[in-house]
Amino acid sequence: MPHDDTIVAIATATGDAALAVTRLSGPDALAIAARHFRGKRSPIDSESHRILFGEFVASGGPALDTVLLSIFRAPHSYTGEDVVEISSHGGPAVPRAVLESLIASGARPARPGEFTERAYRNGKLDLAQAEAVAAVVRARSDRALRAAEATLGGELSRRVASLDADLVTVLAEVESRLDFPGDVREAADVRALAARCDAMAGVVRDWLDRLPSARRREEGWRVAIVGAPNVGKSSLLNALVGYDRAIVSEEPGTTRDTIEASIWLEGVELRLTDTAGVRDAADRVERLGVERAERAAEAADLAIVVLDSTRPDAGAAESARLVEGIPTIVAWNKSDLVGGDAMPVGLPGALGRAVVVKSVAVRAGGVAALVAAMRAAVAESPVSSGDEIPTTSARQESLLRDALAALDRAGGLLRGVAGAVSVGAAGAVASPAGAALAGASPGPSGAGLSPEEIPYDLAAVDLTEARRALGEIVGRGVDDAVVAAIFQRFCIGK
Repeated sequence: MPHDDTIVAIATATGDAALAVTRLSGPDALAIAARHFRGKRSPIDSESHRILFGEFVASGGPALDTVLLSIFRAPHSYTGEDVVEISSHGGPAVPRAVLESLIASGARPARPGEFTERAYRNGKLDLAQAEAVAAVVRARSDRALRAAEATLGGELSRRVASLDADLVTVLAEVESRLDFPGDVREAADVRALAARCDAMAGVVRDWLDRLPSARRREEGWRVAIVGAPNVGKSSLLNALVGYDRAIVSEEPGTTRDTIEASIWLEGVELRLTDTAGVRDAADRVERLGVERAERAAEAADLAIVVLDSTRPDAGAAESARLVEGIPTIVAWNKSDLVGGDAMPVGLPGALGRAVVVKSVAVRAGGVAALVAAMRAAVAESPVSSGDEIPTTSARQESLLRDALAALDRAGGLLRGVAGAVSVGAAGAVASPAGAALAGASPGPSGAGLSPEEIPYDLAAVDLTEARRALGEIVGRGVDDAVVAAIFQRFCIGK
């Protein structure tokens, strides 16, 4: 697709609104806007970062609307090209007429994300920053927005650049040993290089270990509410969201499907899922509901197991099986119906390790203890307020795992370690030099191989691979097809 023509799109959401913005970018943006603008000054004669007031005139017709034209001349614009943003009244009719008039005058409808793609191609943003634009638009909480804004501001790119700078120095030393083998000093130098690889791998590994928590921050925590029929799961959902989201009935098995709603705690979205009661169901539809409950529990970041204080064993064993391995809170519901401060003891499996709170879903304030426990679970996440890590896409995460694997291989080679190398968060990755090094005898240095046996050439290959992976995060050496696929996920007009 061309990148040197003039594109146009409505940059604001469709529907009833006070304002709409239509954006032009490209070499003919000013000229095309001038054909439809009637005011005291032409866009062509205006300097950058000026706003013009006037009328938008449809092709060959009367004035369509009163508008403001914002002028941004290259290279001082979002895309790096001449850009005109036309602010008109909102609603479906006016913006569509403005768009159609500009297309009739020679502008091409923009593809999804094409404005940001041009900003990337023109050096206004690197690829990590460009992906952060979409993250800013999708942010559903303050913390997600802060992380996305940090990446857009270059925080992720600076971290990658710092790692890459360290990589360059290590790679230069390794390659110098290839080019000038006679200058290799004592074995301690090799161990120092391996230690530097380990240090860089540790930084990446810590990053990856913290990503699941960061992902929950950005996408929301998935919270499954599970338990036996008629223990108060739907009542609990309604109490948490503050309105009647789910139907409540005394008849067991009322909830046949998953029901979702969201609340926000500690600046993070909690996506609550009420599920069908867990039991051996004879009814086919109810069985399908139980299967969905099981899938919801498997995908959950946090589980709330609801137990009925009047029949504490109901569903306990089945629920414990569902939430094994998942952080869990036990809501001891209907606690007003039992006397004293009785709390469950001897709960099976995962429930015995869970936080247990009392709740009365049908009473005002009856879920306060549960909300406090949920807030604590969010706050105890490795990514806490004031300790944010930048937004990282699935593509970037994959590249970080590639870089970690390569760094671990290089460190292992420099220590003379043969065979498989454990890469922690990235899983087990076989060293490409495993076959060559298998059976090598330990060198006098105790590093595994003597200095002249260290496979610097293979270590250089792994270090180069780590640099490639890190470089692709910010767009260095990325294939055009990958770039196109990234921007296809953007909304039109961005």
